Amino acid sequence: MNKPQVTPEEIAAFRRGFRTVLLATSDMDGEPLCSYAPFVDDDEGHIYVFVSRLARHTANLLDRGRAHLMFIEDEKESANPFARRRLTLRCDTRVVPRDTESGSSVLTRFGDRFGRFFSTLRALPDFVLVQLTPRSGDYVKGFGQAFALGGNELGEILHRGPSPRQAVETSPGDIIGFWFSGTARKHWFNTTGAFDQEIRERFLKTWHAAERGELSQWESSAEGALALAIVLDQFPLNMFRDRPEAFSTEAAAREVSTRAIDNGLDRELDEEQKGFLYIPFMHSEDLSDQDRCIALYRREGMTKSLEWARHHHEIVRRFGRFPHRNAILGRKSTDEEATYLNASGAFRG
Repeated sequence: MNKPQVTPEEIAAFRRGFRTVLLATSDMDGEPLCSYAPFVDDDEGHIYVFVSRLARHTANLLDRGRAHLMFIEDEKESANPFARRRLTLRCDTRVVPRDTESGSSVLTRFGDRFGRFFSTLRALPDFVLVQLTPRSGDYVKGFGQAFALGGNELGEILHRGPSPRQAVETSPGDIIGFWFSGTARKHWFNTTGAFDQEIRERFLKTWHAAERGELSQWESSAEGALALAIVLDQFPLNMFRDRPEAFSTEAAAREVSTRAIDNGLDRELDEEQKGFLYIPFMHSEDLSDQDRCIALYRREGMTKSLEWARHHHEIVRRFGRFPHRNAILGRKSTDEEATYLNASGAFRG
């Protein structure tokens, strides 16, 4: 039997049929919220919403830096309410200043699409322009026709079949065996294009499954939790080098590491393994995560790792983020950040 097929053009055509999008966000306490907003997009695949700071979903978008979007077929047009066609996108979010050239261009698109009423909204000072950058997604045409979307501009389409868990044959032992092998060790902090490609070819499916939360059962053991943290934190840096997706599952990795530490699983790991369970905190742009990273390495007496933790902490303390990620994430550097990045000793990841 031939597998169902779908093309990026079909998915794009489906999305073009909508003027509003469903938003799934959560606040800093993890309380979920479902809402919607009118949207426009650009030629690079970014999606934009223009939302009031008085709305709960706006605070969630700005504080959490991520959201899920859903485009779903009208139930009046669907032959089966259990299999409505839908597109779900997992996105990173950022504010686009309204007074910039790019911000003004997007607002013009809103005006062209929504007419005179938008002119009133544009004049309101509490409204903010938010860019949502899809990093992965799912497209469902019907029963047995579910597809995982990933890669550059979500151009990699993988048929998931009736049971997506069956598609991942990698085990935690496979991840640990690979990552701590002599070959991989040489490339931990000095990678090559060939090594990045090897990780893409061997573990891209595994990463997609982990991103969708399908490997949570790995967290029942110390080895499994470590493997999942590596898949979510380390592998994207190689698979998606110099692309926003490289940082897209860092938060999920920190959640895995947090649960493992809270459950005492890190005490079952050797020092080298603990280093990679703790390193997701070093990759965070939240100073409290940086504080925790230092405390963990200090507690374990891991001197070399502690030096790097302090180095990362100082960058986040000084700038509130990692300036070397700005260009990748489409963020505008401040004058201070630009001066830092132009200096010979700047940290570049």
